[in-house]
Amino acid sequence: MPLLEVRDISKSYPGVRALAGVDLIVDAGEVRGLLGQNGAGKSTLMKIIAGAERPDSGSMRVAGESVPFGSPAKAREHGIGIVFQELSLVPTMSIGENVLLGRWSSRGPTLDVALTEQRSRPFLRRVGLELDPHTRTERLGVAERQLVEIAKALSADIKVLLLDEPTSALSDREARRLFEVIGDLKANGVAVIYVSHRLPEVLKICDRMTVLRDGEHVGDLEIGEATEAELARRMVGTAVDLERLREHTGPSSGEVVLRATGLGCPPRLQLIDLEIRAGEVITVFGLVGAGRSRLAKTLFGIEPATVGSLEVFGRPVRLTSPRQAIDAGLGYVGEDRAAGLVPRMTIAQNIVLASLRRLGHALAFNRRDERRLGSRYVQELGIRTPSVDQPVAALSGGNQQKVVLARWLCSGARLLILDDPVRGVDVGAKEEVFRLVHDLAANGVAVLYLTSELREARALGDRLLVMSKGQVAAEFAPTSSEDEIMAAAGGVHV
Repeated sequence: MPLLEVRDISKSYPGVRALAGVDLIVDAGEVRGLLGQNGAGKSTLMKIIAGAERPDSGSMRVAGESVPFGSPAKAREHGIGIVFQELSLVPTMSIGENVLLGRWSSRGPTLDVALTEQRSRPFLRRVGLELDPHTRTERLGVAERQLVEIAKALSADIKVLLLDEPTSALSDREARRLFEVIGDLKANGVAVIYVSHRLPEVLKICDRMTVLRDGEHVGDLEIGEATEAELARRMVGTAVDLERLREHTGPSSGEVVLRATGLGCPPRLQLIDLEIRAGEVITVFGLVGAGRSRLAKTLFGIEPATVGSLEVFGRPVRLTSPRQAIDAGLGYVGEDRAAGLVPRMTIAQNIVLASLRRLGHALAFNRRDERRLGSRYVQELGIRTPSVDQPVAALSGGNQQKVVLARWLCSGARLLILDDPVRGVDVGAKEEVFRLVHDLAANGVAVLYLTSELREARALGDRLLVMSKGQVAAEFAPTSSEDEIMAAAGGVHV
């Protein structure tokens, strides 16, 4: 008897068929990869299993017992735990309160926060997170919050664990620890459903893979018959090659768009010298915690520099806010896409958000122009939506990321700072974003592309900078060996 049996699941939203008669059968002690492009229906299926969504039709059993849909509490009672891609922690609560959310300790009628936090420690240690559980969650970085989410799921007595992009913000060390935890769960008979767009790790830890495309189940593969190329082909429907998307031109001869001299915010961001020219793609590679995101935020005025100087298009500037950066011609896509979107606004409204000053404030009230611009970029970037009037919150993660990119294309930015822009998006969407970066550079836009994925850094960059411990440790040609680059990222100068 399978541990989890999901049959004939269908789900539609206005104008969108999310799932069409999908089956998913998972045995105890099995790690099942669930793959597909953004919008294929993976997250919808996971939410249905976890009780966060109710399907239009279908049935579900855990260990042979029927489980009602539409109730997270009932799902938890049957041993189903989930870690969502978009984190669901309460930022004003402590780490410990979040780990044991809704299952806090008390002394009589009074909540005992200290005891709750103490009880959370074993679950935090299990995922390798050595932090004081009294710490407020809002002080954590994305990777730390991801680990708290996983600890929260493990704190319950689970039979089925659903993981939606669990390593998207984790370092290699943290990811390895997670894989050890998955191995322990598997040995104890827990079924794990694992959603990831990182195909090498899927092939490493999964026993079988299920592929969805356009809401339909298009096949299962055993680990022995699956390759990255075959998985990508099944997900997209055509062959995908992420390794040969642009010809490396080397340093650009275009005008200097940005020059930073001794720029920094010590001790967390050391003094940086950086020059970016028109039509150039500079990739910045570094492991989680190396300082990539802090560099991006400093250049865009989110965390203003405390020392050094900055020139944009030859003019000295001091960027102390994103508004000043936008006015100077910069655009920014952060690693946390949710922070760059206004969920209740429509797709069109989100796209024109950074362009109101340039196009005239009257645009805010001219819905026809707003929809026209929105439709243009929806078409150019292949954003999957029945209408630009849809709330942006209704889109899949990859399509939301495209909306953030569309905003900066609409703004006319001449320097784009892209911080891990394809984190958590599928291989097809990655290919589209990479081609967009290529096209932007060909049209004279300067791109600073920051990533923790070495293959991306080598495939896209004309020059490749490596960050370590808050500073630029080395510069390489993209054709340099992976060993050299990784050594520099680890703080070893070769």
